[in-house]
Amino acid sequence: MERLTARIGMRLMTGDEHSRDLDVDWSYRPDDPYAIDLDFSAFQADTVWTISRDLLTAGIHSPVGDGDVHVAPFDDSRLLIALAGGEGVALLAASVAEVDRFVAATAELVPAGSEHTRIDWGGGLEGLLAS
Repeated sequence: MERLTARIGMRLMTGDEHSRDLDVDWSYRPDDPYAIDLDFSAFQADTVWTISRDLLTAGIHSPVGDGDVHVAPFDDSRLLIALAGGEGVALLAASVAEVDRFVAATAELVPAGSEHTRIDWGGGLEGLLAS
């Protein structure tokens, strides 16, 4: 199965004294075409956030998001991603160019609007019924 992966540097924004750079592994699987995984395990064990590809695409151009994930352009070169969890909110900055390249590469694997053709609806239904 094809899987697109990239390591994208992000900055965890917690104040000047505590901000730190993180190498985050981004991944995309065509069999889960609506989602992009951000793996923070190198920083915090077993920490993976799944973010909507559409949310990231829209967030490059204007502020978007409801609930636990918000994405917004910060300036011409940075994108802000806010992730809210049980321990609070993590505010991360990433290069707009790197995120845009990654999202564009996912669209080469699964063009926007064709995601539904890549989902195994029958297998998913069987899994639900077997539970």
